[in-house]
Amino acid sequence: MKKKPPVYLPLTHALAWIVGSTLLFSGSSHLALKHYFKNQRQKAQDPQFAIRTLIQTGPQKEALKTDYLAELIGISADRPVHVLGFNLDRAKEHLLQSPLISAADVKLIKPSTLYVDYTIRQPIAWLEDYTNVVFDKEGYLFPFTPFFTPKNLPAVYFGMSAFGEKPSDLDRETAEWHKPMRGKYYSLACDILAIVTDPKVVDLFSIQRIDVSNAFAESYGTREIVILAEDYITKSTQGKDLQLCIPRILRLSTKNYAQELGNYLKLREQLLEEEGKFTPTHENHSSLIRLKEKIIDLRLQKLAFIEERRNLL
Repeated sequence: MKKKPPVYLPLTHALAWIVGSTLLFSGSSHLALKHYFKNQRQKAQDPQFAIRTLIQTGPQKEALKTDYLAELIGISADRPVHVLGFNLDRAKEHLLQSPLISAADVKLIKPSTLYVDYTIRQPIAWLEDYTNVVFDKEGYLFPFTPFFTPKNLPAVYFGMSAFGEKPSDLDRETAEWHKPMRGKYYSLACDILAIVTDPKVVDLFSIQRIDVSNAFAESYGTREIVILAEDYITKSTQGKDLQLCIPRILRLSTKNYAQELGNYLKLREQLLEEEGKFTPTHENHSSLIRLKEKIIDLRLQKLAFIEERRNLL
């Protein structure tokens, strides 16, 4: 059986078919793109696609006010932001610019809700070198007020330079936002905090202040750690409950401070027994009486020098 010869389109017909197909598909694509962009413009102008709600979650319920988070991100009822122009990565960066926030994630829940999940830093002590500054267990600094409720935190004094300024003594810490404190002064302060907040002894210590500014002084005579501790005793006299506040200044060495704190706890029992014998006079009308401050130097082994200061009423 003979094969039929192939049929060829004339060149002019082939070109016409190619051009017609191209125009058909390009025209359809153009119409589709035009329709897409028209819809996007309509969405951008539609109020229902503006971010109107911010939902926050995290380990702590509403740790920060929603208004503060919205301000960090740059959204408000007065300046509506549409979802089409909202950059999630940039919003996350803005949240992390706050020294309070350690981790953050931002998502959009269409059509108009922003979901923010974040974690804030938890203070362990005041940084007494500055006003309204605390630090967390990782050494990061952040402001306390107006973000936290009042807390009974100890204060730590390092002897730092002005905030953000490098100290002349390079061994000392530099205070900056977003940069954790490091170095021997900070490590020493954290070790002491760990001892006095240990669950086994936390009820035996009421630490108000830890001063490590002279812990590594060149002169051995001035090298010391100074801790301000307080004890409280409740007494009943003449049918009235009185609370005695007993302030003590502990002077410790840089090397043996852990042992010296242990020695103080043994001495403390004897001191409380003696101080509990205090009898208020008729002149003491307050329900809280602050006794004379005692300085207890524990830097010499097996010895404790005790000096009593004037009454600080």
